[in-house]
Amino acid sequence: MNRFINQIKVLGMFSITQTVFQIGTVMIMAVSALAGQTISPSPETASLPISFVILGTLLGLVPASRFMKWQGSKYGLLLGTIIGIFGAFLASYAMWKTNFILFSIAHLLFGLHQSFIQYLRFVAMESVPTHDRANALSWILLAGIPAAFLGPLAGLHGKNLFPTSLYLGCYIILILCLCIQFILISFLPSPKKEFTQEVIADLSLSPRDTVRPFSYHVKNLGLWVSILATTFSFGLMAMLMTAVPVAMKTHGHEMHASTLVLQWHVLGMYIPSFFSGYLVRKMTAPYLILLGVFVMGLECVSALQGTEFMPFALALILLGIGWNFMYVGGTNLLVEQYHPSEKNAIQATNDTIVYSLAILSTYSAGYLEHKIGWLSLNLVSIPFLVFVAVLTLYFIQSNHRKKTFQHGQ
Repeated sequence: MNRFINQIKVLGMFSITQTVFQIGTVMIMAVSALAGQTISPSPETASLPISFVILGTLLGLVPASRFMKWQGSKYGLLLGTIIGIFGAFLASYAMWKTNFILFSIAHLLFGLHQSFIQYLRFVAMESVPTHDRANALSWILLAGIPAAFLGPLAGLHGKNLFPTSLYLGCYIILILCLCIQFILISFLPSPKKEFTQEVIADLSLSPRDTVRPFSYHVKNLGLWVSILATTFSFGLMAMLMTAVPVAMKTHGHEMHASTLVLQWHVLGMYIPSFFSGYLVRKMTAPYLILLGVFVMGLECVSALQGTEFMPFALALILLGIGWNFMYVGGTNLLVEQYHPSEKNAIQATNDTIVYSLAILSTYSAGYLEHKIGWLSLNLVSIPFLVFVAVLTLYFIQSNHRKKTFQHGQ
């Protein structure tokens, strides 16, 4: 009983920290393209700052992983937060001076900050016994529910906080969020060594024996299914989420309408976390990925119904739910593909691929929305979803044949 209570306390701390982090992240996604429009040289470059967030995350992944391996996860999370605070100060100054270049660089720094903080989910999963890891990930994802309300609201109210400089108040709020985040991280527990040893014991391998050549992982179909499910779900979600505020403004909707749509979208992203951990155990990760692909397909159908408020809202809710299923399924499948001593290399490889596509997705969001429009933009996702579905089905069939063969022997 005491162990259960202590686990709730640990995961609660991680969840609160993730909530504060995501309030800032959701607000950035909600306002940066609109803020960029006010100071960017052309409409096509309005989403460039968000692309810089993803680029900063990508550039920081390997250094963040190595720093956390060298100094420990807590010091890495604290360093990342300090970089984020500096970036938020620079973004505030850039909005005040209407300097688009500095504004983009500030978002690059915020992305570097994210490259450290995105490891929080792995730290949380490693802070509990192996059989509780799906629940730990669900706790982290549940942090998005309050962030769904508070992030867009912070952007909406921060927009006019300083009448002489639109959106400046949003980045002042971001500074406050990051300072609170720093305090919370300083109280987080570090992953307990016995849990890592427990995983090694389960594998009946020593830490030295668990390191396999990288060529093994390149040929591992399960690793590719997990990476591509996470990559395409994140990339497509980032592209459409980035384009929504601009698209709704183009079609005559006010900012409060796009704020409400983004709130519903983020709820769609994280409310399924109440039961996605259960679904992983019952369905297994590959089948949850397939369910996510199906829901993402429904998003495309909804978006094609028109440019009124309800098609936008329903499409973004389905986008969030589909992302959750694909992301949770992909992440749980990923942690099954590596041994403990391989985690830093595999996690960094996974996130490098994820954020590489996300850079292209977010940068192209503003350009494609301006050139081909919201309705056609949604059709871009269909080939990617079909590819993930086919690859996942092949992986399931391969596993089934392998088990049948082993059982026959």
